[in-house]
Amino acid sequence: MDKPLRSLSRKNWINRALQKLTDEGIDKVSIAALARDLSVTKGSFYWHFKDREDLLQAMLEHWEKTGSEVVFKEVDRVGGDGKRRLKHMSGIIFKRYGDQLNLELALRDWGRKDPKIGEIIAREDERRMDYMRGLFGEIYDDPKIAEAKAWLLFSLYVGEIIIAAPMKEQSREELLWACLDSLFENNKAANS
Repeated sequence: MDKPLRSLSRKNWINRALQKLTDEGIDKVSIAALARDLSVTKGSFYWHFKDREDLLQAMLEHWEKTGSEVVFKEVDRVGGDGKRRLKHMSGIIFKRYGDQLNLELALRDWGRKDPKIGEIIAREDERRMDYMRGLFGEIYDDPKIAEAKAWLLFSLYVGEIIIAAPMKEQSREELLWACLDSLFENNKAANS
């Protein structure tokens, strides 16, 4: 089989598939639709993937490597106490991850339709919660408080994008920071 004239990388296919998932949902992620979007033949796809399932697996692996993993490494690289690392992580998510949040919603929708994908998302959510729980555990002595605050912060990260009500008193970013700051206020168990 000859290599196609317009050569696309595996990453090109994955990125287009993730964008298709984000924009239109998992049902629209088909080999034919992706080839059409990329202006290549379907045969080009098979240079990089065995089949659609192989692509879907690659999409999930890409999400895991470019989402949490990148953020955790950056936060750990900068270092500091739990509060500083939580603020740094929030800064990354509040400012740079708009497209990633849209992808999160699309993945969660896919996970509701496919229990196998739901399990992968649950495993990744648990990993994220463990990380945040550990950081809040450095601030709050009570593990229940640390878990509750980690839960609230994770809910803010994932849930704020679905709230349709406009901000009235401040910008989106100001509101997100105010929400984060409220997680560190007025608690006698805090080791500020």
